Amino acid sequence: MVIDEVLSSVSSIPDPYIRVLTYGRIGVILARAKDPRHEKAFKLALSELTRIEDPYTLVRALLVTGYLTGLAGLKSAKRAFREAIEYSNMLPRELRDKIKAEAVDYLLSLNNPEEALFYASQIENKKLRNAKLLEILSKTLEVLDSKEINVVYKRRKIELILEHIKDEPYRSEAIVRVIRPLLSGGYYKRVIELIGEIKSKPWIKQALSEVLLFLRTGEGEGIEEIIELSKSLAKKSGRDIREDLAYIFAIHGFTKQSIDVLLDLPNRGKIAGEIFDSLLMRGTKALEDFVNFLPDDIIKEMKGKLMSIMNEENPEFSSIVKVIVERTSDESILVGAVKYFLTINKLEYAVSIIKRLKTEKARSTALGFLAYYLIKRGKIGEAVDVVLEIRDRNLASKLASEILVKAVEGEVYERLPNEKERERNYQLPS
Repeated sequence: MVIDEVLSSVSSIPDPYIRVLTYGRIGVILARAKDPRHEKAFKLALSELTRIEDPYTLVRALLVTGYLTGLAGLKSAKRAFREAIEYSNMLPRELRDKIKAEAVDYLLSLNNPEEALFYASQIENKKLRNAKLLEILSKTLEVLDSKEINVVYKRRKIELILEHIKDEPYRSEAIVRVIRPLLSGGYYKRVIELIGEIKSKPWIKQALSEVLLFLRTGEGEGIEEIIELSKSLAKKSGRDIREDLAYIFAIHGFTKQSIDVLLDLPNRGKIAGEIFDSLLMRGTKALEDFVNFLPDDIIKEMKGKLMSIMNEENPEFSSIVKVIVERTSDESILVGAVKYFLTINKLEYAVSIIKRLKTEKARSTALGFLAYYLIKRGKIGEAVDVVLEIRDRNLASKLASEILVKAVEGEVYERLPNEKERERNYQLPS
């Protein structure tokens, strides 16, 4: 009842364009609710078109009708757009272009970039035409990126729009926007061709940024020619990309080249740390190769990073930690490795590292970790032997105390009736 009253009341709106818009909006709501009265609403909207005297307003009303019927999922939407464009031919050029630009906006809102391209290409004003073509390109890339689409189909869609964008600086901007999608599809040679068209230094810089962003993802195979492209663009734009190259070489498996670039960087420890984090997420093998090539001085600069993975006590990192141990003589790192290998129950390897320690402080600390490891496993006699080797009297005293308490603990443990009682009795100060 209310809906019928509303439909009857729309006629009281003085402006016929607003009446068309109102009927159409109501029609969309009813269509989405599967209410059959949506047909009546759209028929009333069409009937109002005959009451609009101004040609420009009439064409705009026809366009908005096409848009709203499109939102409602009606097949008549295409016909409304087509008629609006046909009627617009009687208008002055500036108004014709405005109508076509408005049609493009509506069609993009309806996720129909193909139809939008057809109308955008007819816009005579160069600036407006290219602006709309770039909007269509952006929408197309967004749609293509959101779906699992064949790469050949994706390229065809991109190339179709590029064909219509011929004027500068719009073409350079369009090329920059399609660099990563085309690179992701493996169209390296086509990207090199397109970038070769760019003459403006600011757009060359933008193209370089897009190429580097792609390379830094680690995607693609046989990317040597794209790395060479990035070097060429860097030379043209005057940008120093050594930090990017060090990272890119490493994540693509060109470890030696990465290290060669790193050695020339003033902040090489920081960049090496970023590479380390990235490779760690990708798997241990690539990281092992990277660490294996690192000079000792860079390893020292990365001490905090290396110690952090040892502190995680993850057995999966053991192969990496072994490489670190082999590559460094830094005793604080070696002591951290002793603790790590004891934590993952690799006693023999931990002992082999202790034998490499030369300073008394490092040796005492490592022996302390070893003694505590033995105490926890009830190997009291072996722990005593280790403590006797520790020259640090304070540490040795604490460990001796721990050993003696542990010995008594082991003797009387079985006498206590249950686990809760044992825990209560052994919550002692250390």
